[in-house]
Amino acid sequence: MRRRIYADGLRTVTRYRLRTFLMMLGVAIGVTALTLVLTIARATEKKVLDGIERMFTANNILVRAGGGSMRSGPLSGGPTTTLTPADLETIAQEVQTIDRWDALQMIGARDVTYRGAVTRTRIFGHTPQSETLGGRTVTDGEYFDDGHMERATRVALVGTDVVTELFGDADPIGEQIEIGGVPFRVLGVLEPMGTDLHGMNRDDEILVPLSTMMRRLMNVDHVLFGKLHVADPDRMEETADRIAAMLRERHSLGPNDPDDFSLITPIEVRKMVARSNRVFNLVLPLVAGVALLVGAVVVANLMLVSVNQRTREIGLRRAVGARPGDIAAQLVAETVLVTFAGGLAGAGLGLWAARVIAGLLELPPVVSWPALALGVAAAVVVGVLAAVAPARRAVAVDPVVALR
Repeated sequence: MRRRIYADGLRTVTRYRLRTFLMMLGVAIGVTALTLVLTIARATEKKVLDGIERMFTANNILVRAGGGSMRSGPLSGGPTTTLTPADLETIAQEVQTIDRWDALQMIGARDVTYRGAVTRTRIFGHTPQSETLGGRTVTDGEYFDDGHMERATRVALVGTDVVTELFGDADPIGEQIEIGGVPFRVLGVLEPMGTDLHGMNRDDEILVPLSTMMRRLMNVDHVLFGKLHVADPDRMEETADRIAAMLRERHSLGPNDPDDFSLITPIEVRKMVARSNRVFNLVLPLVAGVALLVGAVVVANLMLVSVNQRTREIGLRRAVGARPGDIAAQLVAETVLVTFAGGLAGAGLGLWAARVIAGLLELPPVVSWPALALGVAAAVVVGVLAAVAPARRAVAVDPVVALR
């Protein structure tokens, strides 16, 4: 009996193609939105976490010049000259749990030239430890070393986009470029990184030794950030407290003076990411759910219209012995078949759209199987709920009245 009910339902939905198409479209739009939102949210979360893992492994502590909250960058206000390489070197020497450190200084976009070709890009100053602590090396040439740092050598590591703009297909290694009029020798080409968490193109930048940046390009003795590697991540909190105490002592801060630095640990960063992801994981799926609800309303209305148009058919079936439950089961079967097909189509379309958008936003390719399963399951639930009112109306049809 069930097989016959589903067979009759399948014949009916294929007979009324326009109505079936509109019902599928209503569900597909909602499922597409749901799948798209959840998949993009998952890809965004993965990119953020990958970026954090690159910058903040379980062993890294970031020291930011200037006080205030961790959301306010050092260029957004407050003192920015309160952190020096000597601070970081002393911490690494006296805190036993610290085994490596790196520092960052930067200048905004500068003109970089090579034989008449000009590009404008950001310049960063790092120590040689940035190769391991930053998780980025070179694909061609070599990284700068301690000797380059000690002599403040004018060497540069260039991003792939910089290479394209200045050199085209030529080999940049060993060539001389000028950064703000200062000559530098290209030592290596940085491995591609794409866009970072802040939307900055990491392939359009140049790295130089920190000492070279401070002495030859900026003439300063301070840095913006420091990164400290903790050998034992289980002692992260203890180490952070020790660093804070040392910096306050070195900066001659009194008991009532606020910190002129900020410490950022992996735990704090993950909490911040979790708060940011609430928008993706809660609010946006709710918006997509509203679209799915609209699709359910469309399906219910079309099924009510279908019942009104098939009153004589329903009456005839009742007259020849069909039970009310059989009539209701067929309508539910028809609705579920249509919404299930719409759910599959919407899940596939949502996944395709998510891949396109992820490519445009340079997000990692992610297939969110829970999102696909949730979309199809939601479509089936929508079909069952949308069939309730039409089925009740069909059951209430009087065969005698329907056949007049």
